[in-house]
Amino acid sequence: MMDVLPTEILIDILSRLSVNSACCIRCVSKVLLKTVDDLSFATLHMRRLPDVHQVPRLIRLVEPTFDVHKMYPLKYDGIDFTKSSHAIVSEFVSSLRWYKPTFVFYNLFGFTGLHTKKGRSCLLVNPFKGEVLILPTTNDLQIPINSLCNGDTYGMGFDNITNTYKIVRVSCHEKDINTQMAAEVFILGTSSWRELPSVPPCHLTQKSACAHGDMHWLVRGDGHDSSYVRILSFDFKKEEFYWTPHPATSQKMPDMFDFVNLLNFRGSLTLVDASSSTDMKIWELKNYDNKEWVLNYIIDMQQHPSLRYLKGTLVMCRTLFYVCGEWEHDIFFNQDNFILFLDVTRVIVSSVRLKGSTVHSCTDSMISLKKYGDLVQAEQDIESLISEESYENLTKTAEASGRDVVYLRTQMETACIS
Repeated sequence: MMDVLPTEILIDILSRLSVNSACCIRCVSKVLLKTVDDLSFATLHMRRLPDVHQVPRLIRLVEPTFDVHKMYPLKYDGIDFTKSSHAIVSEFVSSLRWYKPTFVFYNLFGFTGLHTKKGRSCLLVNPFKGEVLILPTTNDLQIPINSLCNGDTYGMGFDNITNTYKIVRVSCHEKDINTQMAAEVFILGTSSWRELPSVPPCHLTQKSACAHGDMHWLVRGDGHDSSYVRILSFDFKKEEFYWTPHPATSQKMPDMFDFVNLLNFRGSLTLVDASSSTDMKIWELKNYDNKEWVLNYIIDMQQHPSLRYLKGTLVMCRTLFYVCGEWEHDIFFNQDNFILFLDVTRVIVSSVRLKGSTVHSCTDSMISLKKYGDLVQAEQDIESLISEESYENLTKTAEASGRDVVYLRTQMETACIS
């Protein structure tokens, strides 16, 4: 019966479904398969996706072994991790660059690499579809000769005016005692980066979140002073940087930057503030247009030994707040060899030991990277961790063919993680 509906009505109905329901309905008929797989449908679905509540997925990123990056979905049952049944494990190896995870946009993970001779590189990985796409390196940025790039900062978003996906990159280049900052934008599906006319007013950090259609970074007060924090944002539609006010603007304390972070929590920009010695505050930017923050939770750490431990861990390990995210029942934090889970409603803290890994959260989307370029084809299927001998053979193959990345993948069964 759905096949006889006018096309525009059918697409309007399907675009309001969750990602999982839209994917399942592809199996009903050839008409629905063709409709859901069309690029225009994925774009329309993305426009409405922010209004659809999704349960976040957890992704484990294993620390590189022989420059091999491995990532796969996890489930957390409140006690331990299990690997998602029939989940695609994405692995890739590069002999030319050292890649590191830099940003997450829905189900896309951005990895960036730097090579002294071959320059910068950025690739997108969709671990659920097993897709790897290397982005073009061409740009119109004029970089001073013999200058040193001391790191790039990235962010990704969706421009609902032009219906395009954009990636913003901010870089700093040093020559002698001078520092030159530059900002560029890349539109997914095009062939080059484009320099922006304006640059951010301060250095960005890795503490960031994509929410309300824009990218947001937590920055030190004046760019260097860690005693207070600010939020710098990027509008993907206007392609401009701007300041977003936040509730702790006037608050100061030594190293406050270490105890605050941003995340997309239940669809809103959220600030987690553990700078107080007595409580943890969780703020939500409820009204984005008017920039109105709401204090959703005040968690008394004095009444909960597990939270006092969390605060003590923050003091001892400042890296804890550098990666945090949303999970099914609230918020998690990455710590050295441990993942801490905080159920803000029931005020329960639990932890899972996980060596040599970080955990990130993501949500589903209909984005398929094959619509935006030639994917890196899977070299082979593997069943276990890659050996050093296999690594050497793969890197030799890559170097001989001039390729930057060799991509591998496999299927994993449900099993307990230790």
